Amino acid sequence: MTNLNADDTGDITGDIKGDIAGVVSNGAAGDTAYLDYRPNGDGAGVVIDGVPNSRGIGGYPTQDGHKLRDGLFFRTAGLNFLGEHGLDDLHRLNVKEVVDLRDPLEVEQWPYILPDDIHVDRVPLLKTTMTEQGGMKEMSKGIDMAEMYHDIVFGSAEQIVLILRKLLKDDGHPMLIHCTAGKDRTGITSGILMSLLGVSDDMVVSCYAQSGANLGDAFKKAVLKGLNSDEKGVGQITAAQTAMLASPPELMRGVLAGIKSEYGSAEQYCLQNGMSADEVAGLRALLVE
Repeated sequence: MTNLNADDTGDITGDIKGDIAGVVSNGAAGDTAYLDYRPNGDGAGVVIDGVPNSRGIGGYPTQDGHKLRDGLFFRTAGLNFLGEHGLDDLHRLNVKEVVDLRDPLEVEQWPYILPDDIHVDRVPLLKTTMTEQGGMKEMSKGIDMAEMYHDIVFGSAEQIVLILRKLLKDDGHPMLIHCTAGKDRTGITSGILMSLLGVSDDMVVSCYAQSGANLGDAFKKAVLKGLNSDEKGVGQITAAQTAMLASPPELMRGVLAGIKSEYGSAEQYCLQNGMSADEVAGLRALLVE
């Protein structure tokens, strides 16, 4: 398993998979102050009862002096965690479109039902299904997160771009995307969108890196019950499971570097995987103020 430490330094070397595994924060060595950034907007968090890691992208600054607009794009952990007032919160946020990024095996294990006025579109982003990988329990015994991220970014590029294009087709209603933890597939999709909109790598990485802390103990225990192979193991977190529930900055830094290495930019990534120039302009007009 790839070991990633927050204070690693080094050059971007090797192929794209190596980029995702090994790239580190740019800027001054040891300068990680950007990780503490919290935007003045829904990017700092929203309340959806029972659902951890619930936030938007609003308030994050773009490199040309603008900021992302509130209330149009939300990202969360699984909606199977909805509490008593969770549906009220979704209606308060005016969510009409939910995109579930989970694998069919996760959907089966952690199902949910939403009312008819909220459309759920399931777009799984794992290139190799969990069933093919031996199920969640086998994956939790050890998985190379950098390799998984590589497979999502480059193996499911058309699906990611399709999700972003959907933002322009929902009559201005907010979209909510989620996976199980709201950090890997959700974090990658959100990060690519933010980069497309002109947010700096540091801010994209900062947003991604908050997920690990946003996932509370109750969430982790609930997920681990599905990952442990027997009841005696429940609550005993292995190193592999800890890695699955973490969001080290280097993983997102590597995603961005890999995209730049292969495509030159997030914009070209989107353009070469199904998005038109008009749609790029449309997303920026919609989401940047």
